[in-house]
Amino acid sequence: MLSKAFLQRAAEYGTGVLVFVSAGLAGHQAALGMTQAQLMGAATAILGSVMAAVMVRLWAPEDSDSDGDRTPIRIRIRKDD
Repeated sequence: MLSKAFLQRAAEYGTGVLVFVSAGLAGHQAALGMTQAQLMGAATAILGSVMAAVMVRLWAPEDSDSDGDRTPIRIRIRKDD
């Protein structure tokens, strides 16, 4: 269980570094000069890394799918004769 916490933390830091590096490289190359197509590709790379970081942070952990955490739902059934 503790290893899952470390893996989650590593994934969060890894995607944070990915966002930082992709934005830094795109900004550096944009400062040197890029065509509009290259600039749009760099923006897509940055948005993709941000999307990966958001998914890692918002994705439900595997432990929440266990049946012990769920509360039973009471349903009234109406029987017509």
